[in-house]
Amino acid sequence: MAVWLYLSSRRLTDTQVRIYLYILTRGGDVSVRDIARDLDLSPSTVHYNLKRLEELGYIVKSINGYVVKNPVKLGEYIIVGRLIIPRLLIYGLFFTGIFAGTVIYTILTEFTADRLLTLLVSLIAAILFYLEAIKTRKKTLA
Repeated sequence: MAVWLYLSSRRLTDTQVRIYLYILTRGGDVSVRDIARDLDLSPSTVHYNLKRLEELGYIVKSINGYVVKNPVKLGEYIIVGRLIIPRLLIYGLFFTGIFAGTVIYTILTEFTADRLLTLLVSLIAAILFYLEAIKTRKKTLA
């Protein structure tokens, strides 16, 4: 969501943000045809928005297509190869690990009120982080 707010505060349209993020995640040279096909946009719309992004200095045209000139810092995301992963997903995985470890430990030993509290808190936290990560991802790449 931070990248969406940052880019939209720079007076970019939703389509321009989607195209920018697509080029950013692809990493290499991207053609107008690739963008149009993968984002389900017309080539003329893609071409117009690429020209606008190029004028604003976000991307540059190379021999084989377009590349990102200066990547925007994605504060709420981690970029792994071509993937943009919300940080909230990592936090959700952390609480899922705590939940799974507590379940295993409870099975091997006895059930107590402390373990019940740990199970409930870790499960609720994991679910909330996953839901927020999904919402953030949909907002960014909508």
